[in-house]
Amino acid sequence: MPEPADIFNTQLQAGFDLPADKRFYFNGYVVGWSPTDITIVLLLNNQPIATLQTSPTIAKTLTKVMEGLIQDYENRTGQKVLTLDEVTSALSGAS
Repeated sequence: MPEPADIFNTQLQAGFDLPADKRFYFNGYVVGWSPTDITIVLLLNNQPIATLQTSPTIAKTLTKVMEGLIQDYENRTGQKVLTLDEVTSALSGAS
């Protein structure tokens, strides 16, 4: 039986190997929810490019995983990753 790390690595590699039309870069998003689903619309330059729908359980779990990855990145690099709100606030005072 494969180890969980092996399954994870296999799934991650399969994601990297997807064709270009299945891979998305996004620089914005819009989120919404219903009692049973979370919807995330991925945006590229304010234009929708894909819609993700998932359960609240998976969305919350993904949030925790992403927070952990960002924390690890910040700890390893010594650089704080700013949120969009923090960047916007900092730039609003710039000329």
